[in-house]
Amino acid sequence: MVTTSERPPIEGTRGNGSVLERCAGVARWSYRHRLTVLAGWLVALVLSAGAYVGLGMSELSPAEGFVGESGVAEQLEAGADFLSSRTETILVQGSSAQDSDRIADQLAAALEGTAQEPPEKLTASDGDQRVLQVLLPEEQASPSERVQGIESAIETARQANPGAAISATGPISVQADVTTSYGERLMLLEVLSLPVTAVVLFLVFAGFVATLIPLVTGLAVVALAILWSGPTSLLVPMESNQMSVILLMGLALGVDYSLFFVRRAREEFARSGDADAAAMIAVSMTVRSVLVAGLVTGVSVIAAFLTASPIFHSLTLGIILVVVAAMLASITLLPALLALGRRRVVKQLFGKAPDDAAEETGFWARLSSAVVRRPVPALLAGLAVMALLAAPVATMKLQFPGTDSMPRTFETLRTLDDVSEQFPLYGVSHTVVTETGGNVARASTVLTDIAEDAAGLPGFDGQVRDVQISTDGSVARIEIGTDADGIDAQSAKDSLNELRDSIVPKFAGDREVLVGGETAVSVDVSKSTARDLLIVIPIVLLVAFALIYLAFRSVGLAALSVGLNLLSVLASYGILVLLFQYGWGAQVFGSEYVGPVVTLLPVMMLVILIGLSMDYHVFILTRVREAFAGGLGVEDAVRQGVVRSAPPVTAAAAVMVVIFAMFTLLPTPEMKQLGVGLAAAIALDATVVRGILVPAALRLLGANVWKRSLTGAGHH
Repeated sequence: MVTTSERPPIEGTRGNGSVLERCAGVARWSYRHRLTVLAGWLVALVLSAGAYVGLGMSELSPAEGFVGESGVAEQLEAGADFLSSRTETILVQGSSAQDSDRIADQLAAALEGTAQEPPEKLTASDGDQRVLQVLLPEEQASPSERVQGIESAIETARQANPGAAISATGPISVQADVTTSYGERLMLLEVLSLPVTAVVLFLVFAGFVATLIPLVTGLAVVALAILWSGPTSLLVPMESNQMSVILLMGLALGVDYSLFFVRRAREEFARSGDADAAAMIAVSMTVRSVLVAGLVTGVSVIAAFLTASPIFHSLTLGIILVVVAAMLASITLLPALLALGRRRVVKQLFGKAPDDAAEETGFWARLSSAVVRRPVPALLAGLAVMALLAAPVATMKLQFPGTDSMPRTFETLRTLDDVSEQFPLYGVSHTVVTETGGNVARASTVLTDIAEDAAGLPGFDGQVRDVQISTDGSVARIEIGTDADGIDAQSAKDSLNELRDSIVPKFAGDREVLVGGETAVSVDVSKSTARDLLIVIPIVLLVAFALIYLAFRSVGLAALSVGLNLLSVLASYGILVLLFQYGWGAQVFGSEYVGPVVTLLPVMMLVILIGLSMDYHVFILTRVREAFAGGLGVEDAVRQGVVRSAPPVTAAAAVMVVIFAMFTLLPTPEMKQLGVGLAAAIALDATVVRGILVPAALRLLGANVWKRSLTGAGHH
């Protein structure tokens, strides 16, 4: 069995006075003063909760999350009160036209106390269906509360008319439907995530205390990050998905970092039989790797603040809060919990012995031995697998999630489709909006001229609708219909370009006239994301390169880490294209989720994965460096580094894959794709990349890349 004789100094070590060594000193202090640290965490949570409640929070409205011309248009509309924005539509299908009329009239009478004015009845093109347009009063209440009256009236009408089909749709009811479903699924996810994670950890550790420490740490990280998200939202408004990202990342990182501490303690205990000494070595050595990994993750995601999207800014802040909380836990809470557990941490059930001899003859040992003996074929095989998975990226299409892309599992969206089919008024359209500047008549004339000009051109539906004026008279808008069959259809994009480039400039004069709507939002966000990728990718890669270089003082190791992590990201993109865009995952996720990749994901996945994947590389490289420092040759050092890091990395990856995969339970396309993409990337990184590509590349790079790392980086 290959071993290394070097052991780090434990007590009173000053090293070279580096920041990492000082943090390791704090971690050792936390181990010795566990009760003080635990009390400090309770105080920190209480104070953070007080700030959360006392300062409140600022939420990002949907309109504020958009960019470009459509973003300005959406914010202009959102700041004004339009009657159509609170008009709900009830679709009635009776046994005959007369029956539909009768039911619609009953509903109209029942809704007199709910609607702001008597509902308007419309007749469908085939004459059998009826539509009621119900104007809801303006009030400060949740979407679900605002549509309660409509839902109650519909339920009563259904009971009185068993054979009739009655359903509602509209901006408020769709939002209520999606929000309710999302909240229910998120609650289910929160309930399931802990027991599922606990089961995975118990299978890995075969010990109760060793399972409990990562769970407690993960919960503490999530709680602290959530409580911090309130006050920080006053600087960066909170987007609705930020809490989901904090839950996902907090539990994953908290558990991830804990695994390395617990595993190292068990490994050292197998050698010495001294639980305290083993835990102190684990604390002293592991905290350095954790802090480097956390720093890479946190600094990498900061690049997302350079994007134009406020949504990215909110999600990025959530990740940074998690990383800071996880790093704080690593130098304080984790050492204290290890000290509290002591011998019970290393205890294993079911007759398992706390030694690592099996690792030297296990799967990873056999694989790494084969790879370092024949590195060139192994490297080529691994690269071929990753390249094949990444190839579909060349055909990736992006789409911002709108009503077209939302799954038709929501009744309100199915009703919207039915209404759109029977009532051309509800087809794909662009919204042209302008401020009146106190001259409502002039603004209305300009918008009408634009609509009339568009009606005579190919790609538009030929109708000229009425101009809508906000209740305070400050904003005017008009819907210009198209003949497109979807908001992301090429014909919808062509008509948008025609409006913006030719029609609007012809009539706007010196007036600012903006074109918005779902097609415009999707186009503008996609363009913005493409620009953001060109900015974020090089910055994230350069930052990651610089941090790895500073940690290991090796250009070769930094380039290797960044290159392999970028390959993992591209492969995860390719998997998203295969499963969702090509529809290979339709049987698992449902055909309603087949479609383009959500526009926001490439940037978000890039910054998350570069940071998370670096965790594994930092731990592996650290163990290889320890083996070199112990006097081993290239083959033995690489092999031992991979084998020693295999159990914690495999366990951490398994937990993270499970946590990320659980986000497919959420009903929105973006969260399903995010969960699948992150889980796939982590799985690839922990198997193909770490098991084949890393040892093969390190073997080919040889010992020279480690010289400065051993002599100049302050190997402690």
